[in-house]
Amino acid sequence: MTDPLSGLEALAGRLADVERRFAGVQAELDELVGTGVDETGLVSVTVDAAGELTDLTFQPTALRYGTAELTAMVLQAYRRARSAAGERLAERTDGLTAQLGTGLTELFGRPGDFSALGRLDEAAARLDGLDARLPRPPA
Repeated sequence: MTDPLSGLEALAGRLADVERRFAGVQAELDELVGTGVDETGLVSVTVDAAGELTDLTFQPTALRYGTAELTAMVLQAYRRARSAAGERLAERTDGLTAQLGTGLTELFGRPGDFSALGRLDEAAARLDGLDARLPRPPA
């Protein structure tokens, strides 16, 4: 059975590694955008990493279409932009996933051994902090 303290040390090390790697990517994610164009090429949409609309452009001839057609063009461009942003986000964050659960089941194998609970609280706080900083993929 793994000593709880050494297991939490390993977990803390994995968390620190993820935090270091995340820090280098954060600036890139702030600038990440995805752009999509409808099949006619008349409507262009840009979204950020969270899928929020940041730009919408119409070619002048797009305004000659009816509202239903124009709506369909905007939606198609928007879906393509979100897909592009999601792909770029996946590329930028690839490898940031840590195998945090490895060995956790062995950490608390000794009944009554609570010596590692302080480290567990610290690790949980670091996980919460990291989770709050990670961008969410487009919904």
